Amino acid sequence: MTYASERPAAPSGAVATTAVVLALCAGLLNLWGAGTVLSALRGESHIDTSLAVFSILGALLAAIALGYGAVLLLRRDETGRFLLILTSGLLTAVALVALACALVDYQPDYGIDWLPAESHSLEAVNGLFNGLVGSVTALVHREWPAALTAAVLPLAVFLAASSGYTTRWIAYTPPRFRAESPYSQASLEPSDI
Repeated sequence: MTYASERPAAPSGAVATTAVVLALCAGLLNLWGAGTVLSALRGESHIDTSLAVFSILGALLAAIALGYGAVLLLRRDETGRFLLILTSGLLTAVALVALACALVDYQPDYGIDWLPAESHSLEAVNGLFNGLVGSVTALVHREWPAALTAAVLPLAVFLAASSGYTTRWIAYTPPRFRAESPYSQASLEPSDI
């Protein structure tokens, strides 16, 4: 007979829940960034239309993937974990490319009309709160603090979703009450009748 104290403890799910919360925040921030570029595109500023369209579509796709992955992860679906890892990994890679370009002071051969440049601290805040658009802005403006802050949230989602704790939480299936109760087997034996 096994008692409840002999069974291994169930995984807590705290890391998986953290991954879900961070992914939802990152998805909302990508929507915020897409709205920022969309309002600048509608406004009087003259920004590159093709870069604006691609950054808006990328931010919307990232927001959808992060939201859907978060919902699937809450349902203990491995697909949601992989979706979060893939999406946050891509967002982190874009931010790291922007960081590398800023550190080597990469100058493209053509000028890119983009959102107006702001102070270094505001650029860093925008890098954090605009998602993919923040990474693109850091790339165009060659701002390494903005690129660094743009990598923080997707990297946190990536680390939390790819953690072994999250994997164990997804793989764990809670035992049924009847199977774990010491009285369920005893009540079925004919000697007690």
